[in-house]
Amino acid sequence: MRILYYSVHAVLEYDEVGLLRRLGHEVLSLGEYFDAALRQGMRPPLPESPAEAELRAAFHAEGCRFRRFCAPEEVVLTPAFLARCDAVVVMHSTRFIEHHWEVLRSRPVILRCIGVDLDSAEPRIAALRARGVKVVRYAATEERAPGYAGADALIRFHKDPEAFLPWSGHQRQVLMFAMALRRRFPLEAALWEETVAGLPAVLAGAENEGSTGAVGFVDHDRQRALLAESRAYLYASGLHIPYTLNLIEAWMAGIPLIALDDRLIPRALDVAEWPMLLRPGHDSLLARSPAEAREMLTALFDNHGFAARLGAEGRAAAIRLFGTPRIAPQWQALLQSL
Repeated sequence: MRILYYSVHAVLEYDEVGLLRRLGHEVLSLGEYFDAALRQGMRPPLPESPAEAELRAAFHAEGCRFRRFCAPEEVVLTPAFLARCDAVVVMHSTRFIEHHWEVLRSRPVILRCIGVDLDSAEPRIAALRARGVKVVRYAATEERAPGYAGADALIRFHKDPEAFLPWSGHQRQVLMFAMALRRRFPLEAALWEETVAGLPAVLAGAENEGSTGAVGFVDHDRQRALLAESRAYLYASGLHIPYTLNLIEAWMAGIPLIALDDRLIPRALDVAEWPMLLRPGHDSLLARSPAEAREMLTALFDNHGFAARLGAEGRAAAIRLFGTPRIAPQWQALLQSL
């Protein structure tokens, strides 16, 4: 199939466009991977087939326009180009579908939910489903959102198990990935500070100046190296969200995972799904307080064998839930149903 994919998140775009291409589909992505010059280094390049290069050329030749970070309304789509596509996948943006509906309606359209705006998005999603848009949820707990509009499929985020380096854990340090932790998650930022005070810690991600362990933005190669060499990963950002990409990546990388209890964060909606996916004591550890998390970190620092066993169980669980063998057939079945 020829698929037009509209993206609002570069890492998820890399994962899903790469998967769809490996499944044999031709995908033109309106996002970070629209143009190699737009890439910011969060993930490596994606191979593009000659047929996809031809589709990109047709996008321009048929009068379409796109630039990175532009508003959905600034994108130009033409009927002539859409006639070349078999389906359209839109990540999160109901605005994009609504604004371009007169052009998009001629093709099967899939809204790919990513767990954002759970308190307000359902009326817009319901209106799109009434028009025939297929809705793919990313977590079962989305059904707890007010006015839940239903789903046509549940497909969790995908990660390629082969994309990670073997875990060694030779660096006695705790790791976390989070961008702008204090600005986005101030309560979790305080939990991070209390947990890692005085411990060797690495907080990777932009806009974390002044936070304990902050090393700034790190590219994909350094991210993989940090996951492989660090002794433990602390999940303390986005605790109230169903689950996050950094949780999946840490779990699948085989680094021992310590998660802070989501009930430490007050929230209007109880939609966190990740506590239902973890089996603490087997594939992860769940800390009810920063003090308990520190005790767990000390145990992992002092016992590499225990850390290795915990990480291996976590990787196996993540592959079962989010790996290519689980997710690829789900996408293929959905696309074939169109």
